[in-house]
Amino acid sequence: MVMQFKTLDIALALNLIIPFHGIFISFFFFNKSVCSLSPNFFLGSLLFVLSSLILFQLMYFGYNVFTDLNISLYYLCELLTCPFLFLYNSIIIRPCELPRIYSHLAIIALVFLLFTLIAFANGSVYIMLTVIFIIINGLYMAGSVYLLIYLIRGADLRSKYFQTSVYSGIIIFNLLMVGAFLISAILQIIHPVSIIYFAQIPKDLVIYYIYYQILKRA
Repeated sequence: MVMQFKTLDIALALNLIIPFHGIFISFFFFNKSVCSLSPNFFLGSLLFVLSSLILFQLMYFGYNVFTDLNISLYYLCELLTCPFLFLYNSIIIRPCELPRIYSHLAIIALVFLLFTLIAFANGSVYIMLTVIFIIINGLYMAGSVYLLIYLIRGADLRSKYFQTSVYSGIIIFNLLMVGAFLISAILQIIHPVSIIYFAQIPKDLVIYYIYYQILKRA
């Protein structure tokens, strides 16, 4: 039993290193954005939320019994990155059509409020809040997928706005983000308790892919 706890502590320590790297890189992007709503700002926001999500899942779900409510919250908090992915895709794929950022920030604030309320709600209120939460984030995810398809199908757009490396980088990043959500969800369905650390690996890959892109351009 002592050896098992030591193994879990080591796994937790190793998993904590990556999100802290992600938070550090997010501040690098915030600094590069120079307080403007540039792609760097939105990428930094997405990376900060993704890294914070990993920390939350490791610290909260790693040390709490997996009740039905906790499992539900785990899946729901995976959706919190959807609005940020949509905003990043919007600003980088359609730079001439800036999103209404303040409207989206208000919706994002509502999303986080709903998530907090879901954690304390029960019965019909819990179901109603959960449905609203899923619909809002589902629409953002659908919007991200639509923008990605728009980018892939728009050959003239690629040649006009992007170099080939940037174009492929956007696609790979989006596929990693979607894959991270799907793989993490599948792993938790298989065995939500013992596989909590492995479920973070797909999101870790997203962070280190961004880190790799920074080093490649340095």
